[in-house]
Amino acid sequence: MWGCGFVILCLVAIAQVEGINDDELSEDEEGIVEEDLSDYIKEGDILYKTLWKPKDCAGPIDDGDDVTLATEYYGQKEDGKEVEMEHALTTKLGKGQTIGSKGDGLFGMCLGEHRRLVIPQHILRNKYKQILPGILDSVKTYLEVQVNMINKMSWHRFESGLNMAMLEPIENEFCSRTVVAGDTLAVEYEGTLENGKVFDSSANRGRPFGPFVHGKRQIIEGYTETLEGRCLGERWRMTVPPHLAYGDHGVGDDIPGGATLTFDVRLVQLNDAVWSEEVRNKKVLDWEEIYKPEVCEEIAGYDDELYIHYDATREDDSKFGSLVDNNPPYGPFSMSDKGTFVPALDYALPGMCLGERRMVVVPPRLGWMGGHHDSIMVEMMLVKINGKEAEKFAPEGPPKIEL
Repeated sequence: MWGCGFVILCLVAIAQVEGINDDELSEDEEGIVEEDLSDYIKEGDILYKTLWKPKDCAGPIDDGDDVTLATEYYGQKEDGKEVEMEHALTTKLGKGQTIGSKGDGLFGMCLGEHRRLVIPQHILRNKYKQILPGILDSVKTYLEVQVNMINKMSWHRFESGLNMAMLEPIENEFCSRTVVAGDTLAVEYEGTLENGKVFDSSANRGRPFGPFVHGKRQIIEGYTETLEGRCLGERWRMTVPPHLAYGDHGVGDDIPGGATLTFDVRLVQLNDAVWSEEVRNKKVLDWEEIYKPEVCEEIAGYDDELYIHYDATREDDSKFGSLVDNNPPYGPFSMSDKGTFVPALDYALPGMCLGERRMVVVPPRLGWMGGHHDSIMVEMMLVKINGKEAEKFAPEGPPKIEL
């Protein structure tokens, strides 16, 4: 749940446009142009203009990055009907790739930035026709592009109107817990007005803000929205509209009424845990062998049909699982298909012997699809491989470890 790469959210609207070069448009061509192209910038054969750009630029896009494009465009279905289509595209950006970092109107874009690109027909056919299924190639095309991820950074827009740039995410295997209501928190922060003036910061105060209890209205709503689900140590920049900050009244002489505020924030305390280099480098995802048959008759392979029993214990000592709930073992599944649907267990399964038990630490972002905020201890037992069952675990096997 949450290498170098970036994602670009690409909203594509098709418009009939003729004359993308420097020559003047003919009267016939002018009749089908939807807007004046004089304010566009030319980059190679592409024209582009910036529609919106955050005042603080995270990034920008550089050569050699991996990209994922979420695209929306007018295309033609197999039955010939022309419709608005969506397609998720993953590719590499740069020299020698289908989409280059220079000459395609994307170079230097900031996280969250919006541009409109005008794509001439020969590029549409030579490049985008290959990577966007069904896209119409009879006309030149407007592409509206929003950068949604650069490397590990990501852009998020909440329904409330708040924008958040996740600048330093914690990798899933290093996140032991995520924020939920009732947690005790503290943050380092710097707050700025729209003109860039710093109105407050933890550095100036000499200490983080907190402790405060999440979800108890002890902090502005903008913080409450962005703190939910965060990991200790994560850093983000949020642009908070007035209704999620200090409204029409403001605060004293520092924050005027109706102000949109920007906060650069790092979560430095989550209950008893405090952010440090030791915490940063402590990997949570882990597993260990707790029992292995003397003779390993079968080993779990990538394409094998598998069944497991499991016994899971949460941080509040509540339990669930096939053994606790008296259910049959989970399966059949294979690692070459969808696995267990619990990524941490899928990481721990390869190389297990039939009848082997492993204890797996399942972090919240590598756990069950329904979501959980805590790391879960899971005793996993491989009970069947390709129809061959393991011997009974009791009484022949060793006693079950208390979790």
